[in-house]
Amino acid sequence: MKAARVAVIVLALAAVAAAVVVTQLGDDEGAGGSAGGDRPAGGATRISVVYSPEKEALLAPLIRKFNAEGVEASGRPVFVDAEVVASGEAEAQIARGRLKPVAWSPASSLWGRLLNFDADRDYVAQDNPSIVRTPLVIAMWEPLARALGWPRQRVGFEQVLELATSPRGWAAYGKPEFGRFKLGHTNPDFSTSGLSAVAAEYFTATGKREGLTVRDVERAKVRREVKAIERAIVHYGDTTLFFADQLKRYGPAYASAVAMEEATLVEFNRARRGASRLVALYPKEGSFDSDNPFVVLGAPWVDGRERAAAGALRDWLAGQITPQVAARAGFRPADPAKRPVAPVDARRGVDPAQPKTTLSLPTPAVLDRIKRAWREDRKPANIMLVVDTSGSMSEERKLDQAQVGLQSFFQQISPADRVGLISFNSDVFPQQPVRPFGDGGAALRSDVRDLFPDGETAVYDATQAGVRAVQELKDDSRINAVVVLTDGEDNQSAQTDRTLARELDRQARLEGRTVRVYTIAYGSQANKAALERVAAASGGKAFVGDTGDIAAVYRQISSFF
Repeated sequence: MKAARVAVIVLALAAVAAAVVVTQLGDDEGAGGSAGGDRPAGGATRISVVYSPEKEALLAPLIRKFNAEGVEASGRPVFVDAEVVASGEAEAQIARGRLKPVAWSPASSLWGRLLNFDADRDYVAQDNPSIVRTPLVIAMWEPLARALGWPRQRVGFEQVLELATSPRGWAAYGKPEFGRFKLGHTNPDFSTSGLSAVAAEYFTATGKREGLTVRDVERAKVRREVKAIERAIVHYGDTTLFFADQLKRYGPAYASAVAMEEATLVEFNRARRGASRLVALYPKEGSFDSDNPFVVLGAPWVDGRERAAAGALRDWLAGQITPQVAARAGFRPADPAKRPVAPVDARRGVDPAQPKTTLSLPTPAVLDRIKRAWREDRKPANIMLVVDTSGSMSEERKLDQAQVGLQSFFQQISPADRVGLISFNSDVFPQQPVRPFGDGGAALRSDVRDLFPDGETAVYDATQAGVRAVQELKDDSRINAVVVLTDGEDNQSAQTDRTLARELDRQARLEGRTVRVYTIAYGSQANKAALERVAAASGGKAFVGDTGDIAAVYRQISSFF
């Protein structure tokens, strides 16, 4: 196997393991869950189908309808077991043999190219029919877009990226009251929009529109430019649906602009009432097209009967997904020659006549190099780990497995990241300050190995201590975060989850000094509702885990840094 392929598979391990937890979190996590129908009939050909989360509203009801109709292939009814997995996660899992669907619909064909490259096998055909299409856009609040000349002038990646790295921010456009420009995109290891956005940064830095090479990515000047852009990013995330939720809650205070699929923007504006909307900027240099292919995998675990069944589903979907059906979920028709229909229109902040230019997809080798370069150049983080060591953590080897999870989290950390540790039971114990992982990693690993279970639970006080420790750094040049794991109900804190949530909500609206909290409800006794309230108030995210998947949960959280 080629060395480059070995390298990219090694880098994909985090996404592989993280995807396991995503599929266990349920549909409310936006990146994993079940989307099937009723039980299969006797003798049915049962096939597994995986698709990306932004198509949930489109495909879930159609698959239920397909199952109910009893469509046949090879003389047998076909029954679909559908699963929602983010495109990058699915690609990594399939490459490692951890996920074995019959059919797969990632957001873009670029993931199929990467799968063949990573697996060193031709699992995916060169050409696959699209289900629907949606271009990558820069979603920006309308007043901010108007300050850049929208809609009269076309705005380019170059203009937006210069604004993201300028110390003057909006003052450069005569709008100092808008503050600094805050750009966000998803993690390119997980998300199509994130990988497309980073690829677009390289196209912009090289001045190319096609034919990007590995040598281009490795040029020192290009890397410096892209690194400067990434250091200006305010947030990463696992999916654009996470970004949409945060923009709904916090508005422009969360981000000025986010790279996302047009379909996500349409749904955002359709759900938003009585406030400023997002508008789609189609970069004048060109944009990537998320073509949402329907792939019947040419893999050894797919037999001829299953292949025929998947073909029946593909043909059935092609007849069902009219331009009107596609548009109801925010998408354009699969055929690029067909114009989109309402609500994919100006009323929802998009331009059906755009984009005029579509950027060519880089080769798998180039995409691999872009992902590895991003890992080296991404914005660093300040992270405080807060870990429950109450007596109940001794049950079912919970603390033992949490220690394994923390050690796996450390494997995802860059030497440039700063990490600290607080443990808690009845009291709060600051163990390691937030400092460069390259210097303090050994001490962190040692302290994690020495964690010992005893006492009660003061999770809210410990979370507050973690947030304040990060706030005291007064460092807005990094992503600031607290990661909290607890297995039980708080019975020792001086405050409640609601008082903590109010404090977190206030600080989440401050310019530049926000600390996001990511919570893990560990096991069945954890107060999931309270932890979700705390995470949401800060602009973070709540996760659920148990001893079987806690390492994967920690690796999933690493996608936000």
